[in-house]
Amino acid sequence: MMKRKYEIIFIFGFTALFLCGIGDWLIGYEPPGGTPLIFGISSTSIADVPVWFYIVSLGFGILSGFGCMVFGPAMVEVLEKNGISRETKMFRLFRFGMKSAPLMFVSFHAACCIVLLLIQASLHAGLDVKTANDVFLLSVAASLLPFVIWCFLCDIPVTVSYVYFVLKGELKISRFFVICCPLMMSILAKVIGAVLIAAGSKLAFLTACGESWGWASMCLAFLKAGSGIQKKEKTDMVQG
Repeated sequence: MMKRKYEIIFIFGFTALFLCGIGDWLIGYEPPGGTPLIFGISSTSIADVPVWFYIVSLGFGILSGFGCMVFGPAMVEVLEKNGISRETKMFRLFRFGMKSAPLMFVSFHAACCIVLLLIQASLHAGLDVKTANDVFLLSVAASLLPFVIWCFLCDIPVTVSYVYFVLKGELKISRFFVICCPLMMSILAKVIGAVLIAAGSKLAFLTACGESWGWASMCLAFLKAGSGIQKKEKTDMVQG
């Protein structure tokens, strides 16, 4: 029963965060051309992005919040069942990140989509590039910076504690799974993205999913760890 529960929880979590990565693609996509906006963070070409891209991305962002709400407590439970004390610093660090993650995903995704929709609407209304930069530069920075900070306040604690648990063998899974976490996958994606940009590829936006897919892959790692607990308990029952 416990194995089945973990399968449902972590597969749902994986699916929700995988789709969130697709939402990251929709946010990051820009048609070729256009004039740089907001120090090159965006460009006037987003005026040609279908509105539904941002609406669907927002929906995936909301779904990811529900995913975190479901798998967060289950991951903490797996840590406890592996004998990791709730009083250790790493356990507390991991739990802190997990408690913050659901609202972080929803709010950050929502903020990004709303900002892009507003800029897009302004460009459609005829706002020129210079005025758009003057209008949006401070407001975009002011609205997104708190969410970027919040994002790192979730990703860093979860990544540091997760990597510690894997390398110390406390999750009873292969060290290969050390890559399956937010910052590790994010760094890997940025390296791949840099290579694609250097090669002149227009597909670099597809690497925007690194952080979301890091959380998604961590669900698979904990599914593996949860399966190990189930096998151990069965062995203990037989021996008992």
